[in-house]
Amino acid sequence: MNFTLSALLLLTTMACKGNKVFDTFVDAVASDDSSEVMPASDTLVFEQVVYKDSVEYQVKIVDFTSDEDPAPYEIATVKDYFDASSLKAVAGKPEVVEFINQWLTIDAAPEWNVEAPVTAAKVAEVYAQMKKNGVADVYSSMHLRAAGHLNATVGAEEPDDEMPEMPFESGNEYESSIDVFWQTPNLLTLWDSGYDYSAGAAHGMPWGFGRTFDLKNLRILTMDDIITKVGRPALLKMIIATLKEDYADGWDMANEDESIDFPACDPSLMQDGVAFDYGAYEIGAYALGMPQALIPYDKIKPYLTEEVKELLEMK
Repeated sequence: MNFTLSALLLLTTMACKGNKVFDTFVDAVASDDSSEVMPASDTLVFEQVVYKDSVEYQVKIVDFTSDEDPAPYEIATVKDYFDASSLKAVAGKPEVVEFINQWLTIDAAPEWNVEAPVTAAKVAEVYAQMKKNGVADVYSSMHLRAAGHLNATVGAEEPDDEMPEMPFESGNEYESSIDVFWQTPNLLTLWDSGYDYSAGAAHGMPWGFGRTFDLKNLRILTMDDIITKVGRPALLKMIIATLKEDYADGWDMANEDESIDFPACDPSLMQDGVAFDYGAYEIGAYALGMPQALIPYDKIKPYLTEEVKELLEMK
């Protein structure tokens, strides 16, 4: 990750009802090979949007191991948390700003998505439907997502028999962020990461993966856009060898080599190479984490499509 951030400038802080808070900042993101912020015509400048909210409610902590009927329980107060940050483009080429902001609005909203391959036309079509439903920007999208994750229907005034039952004191937790990982005049890679925990579960589910935008053709790059089909068998062997080396201490928790395929998510273009990100449980035990294989450009170049080489300005 090689980008320049301007001094963090606080623009607005809007305190909403309860614990809801919107924080808005500006990060000026320069290209990969410059120590100065490039002109807005060549570089997107982003505003970071942070939304935080929480709600308390009462639950029954039930002794499910008891033989008594009904099982004994205690009443406890727990709290659901929602903490998310996203981005909003505030400067750059108008058509790029529009495409990125429409996609960020869709990505932040529940129950809305764009089927791959993601193009500006598809994004605009879904965004138009969202606007008809009153969701016009990333702020309103994040508000809706927060409402979906917080237990807003459960209150401390409800009778005991309507309280949720838990094996231990536990509330729902949701954390997510979208950050700029790399940017050039042709490409933008955003890193999407987070953690989602449902109350009472053994553990939450983390995620983390990159997503690369083709700013020249206004689309999100897929596996087919980045890697040639002919080169995939050899590349997969290279990925497995990289994983074995980088995760040697935990490789015994992974599947056998022959069962490992390319990740479910598309690869992403980073400053130093192409990243292949595996999710939790995708190729091994939860303790293995979320392995990433980063293949340097000098090694992966033979497997790249001509269009990606052009976007990377490879010679």
